[in-house]
Amino acid sequence: VTSQTNAVTALAVSPWAPLGAVSGHRSVALFHTQTFDVLGVLQYSEGQPEIIRFSPQGDLLLVGGGRGGAAGKVVVFDVRTGERKVEVGDEYDSVLAADISPDQTLIALGGPKRMLRVYSTATGELLYEKKKHTDWLTALAFSPDGVLLATGDRSNGLVVWEAHTGQIFYDLLGHKGAITDVSWRPDSNALASASEDGNVKLWDMNNGAEFKNWGAHGGGVAALEYTREGQLVTVGRDRNTSLWNGDGAKVRDFGGLADIG
Repeated sequence: VTSQTNAVTALAVSPWAPLGAVSGHRSVALFHTQTFDVLGVLQYSEGQPEIIRFSPQGDLLLVGGGRGGAAGKVVVFDVRTGERKVEVGDEYDSVLAADISPDQTLIALGGPKRMLRVYSTATGELLYEKKKHTDWLTALAFSPDGVLLATGDRSNGLVVWEAHTGQIFYDLLGHKGAITDVSWRPDSNALASASEDGNVKLWDMNNGAEFKNWGAHGGGVAALEYTREGQLVTVGRDRNTSLWNGDGAKVRDFGGLADIG
């Protein structure tokens, strides 16, 4: 429980250490996931954090957000020192989705401006921008092998790009509501997408075809994440959290939350 009442808008856990990061007011708190001791606070003066991601190696923490209708930026922190290593984006609205590539050379971001922008971490230079989406970008993730980049929007747009060139790889059609989250299977051969239509869809990256679809949460799926074992964890507007096998079979529910996850 944070010292001041504030909605948790972003949360992440290190892949290699008992270290969690949780959003606060213009800040991100780092805590020990076993003892819950606060280990440090990173200042994010740009506004409210909307997305937090640890790098695959766990040494960097990406924070994106800003102030709605005013400004947005992505900052990459050194987890050990708290130093700001990279700052990219000069948005006129908050950043709602962002990720850093596995090789830590690219940062992708998007938000209400409907534009996908990809930057170099070495120079901060804008490498390319794409205006394929017709609504706010709400979800974004690099594949674990760094080859592809998936983006989703507030309508039902879901696009897979070649990460380093910005060329469209697949335009995935099927959802009937806003895309709320995307997550890659650890082998990079499948993409999972969550939507306000209540469904989770799995897409084959060898041919772009949907190979699994199931109703996961009544009212909409709010977030999902692949585990290292290839299972999926989802949370929905029904305030439930569920674990699924890779074929969509439910393993268990974790009980309800007091609010939407």
